[in-house]
Amino acid sequence: MSDKNLRVMTFNLLTSTKKRRSHPWRLRKRNIARIFAELRPDVVGTQEANYKQLLELAELLPDYEFIGEGNLGRKMAHSDSNWYCATFYRRDRVRPVDDLGEGDAHWLSPTPEVPASQYLLGTRPRLVTWNTFELIGSGRRFVFGTTHLEAINSWHRKKSARQMREYISNKVALLGPDIPVFLTGDFNACAQSPEIKAMGDESGNLEPMFDAWAEGCDGDCEEGATFRGLGLRDRMSHKLLGPRRIDYVFFRPRLTVRSVSRIDFSDMEHRENALPSDHYPVLAEFALAG
Repeated sequence: MSDKNLRVMTFNLLTSTKKRRSHPWRLRKRNIARIFAELRPDVVGTQEANYKQLLELAELLPDYEFIGEGNLGRKMAHSDSNWYCATFYRRDRVRPVDDLGEGDAHWLSPTPEVPASQYLLGTRPRLVTWNTFELIGSGRRFVFGTTHLEAINSWHRKKSARQMREYISNKVALLGPDIPVFLTGDFNACAQSPEIKAMGDESGNLEPMFDAWAEGCDGDCEEGATFRGLGLRDRMSHKLLGPRRIDYVFFRPRLTVRSVSRIDFSDMEHRENALPSDHYPVLAEFALAG
């Protein structure tokens, strides 16, 4: 792989408090680590894991570090209910260049600086974490975010989409039009939904974000569906609602997408209770100029 290519992955890790009996974290985490080891992504935006999960996964990933924030804030850092938007990065490929390496955590709410704040009628506080990285070797900088949007309320998701685009637009104004920005996450919305379409709206004064799957593949086909589900209830939901692509790698400006793929668990199906997650990860490789 060229030093100027960047491998970006999004992965909802499924919190350990869900499916804890049928799909225990102690089994799932080893197959998650196996995916990292085999695919060697440079940066991975993760969602839903609590801090203990992240620490245990990091122990299995000696080549990676992680940074992030939980949706309930630092006062609840060690709570199992504190769902993190965390970024894992390969130490030999990229390094954070934010002040103190902490980046920004913005709650998706009218008061984004207030931990655990949220828009009305949301199911739980939601946030997006942002970091600026440098690609080792080329020195190319890029901004990377990861988020986990509201599960039920589409109005909430649309407000969140605009809020994230405002942040991105401000960052581009500060760092210049050539700065690559990546936003990964579980958006809990299909590609034809108003909130996802809003991410790429080019009609206003906000920076549009491009969908790596749509740019690198031929449309929103069934093979791109990322919600797999685990267990009978999820399988019934899948039959009722159909295949759903709800996990995304967004980017700007228009970069060359060298490849994009959904990472299946087909070689792990013989151990149902050890499947990594109820979501498939998505991996995209981009060409970064100069």
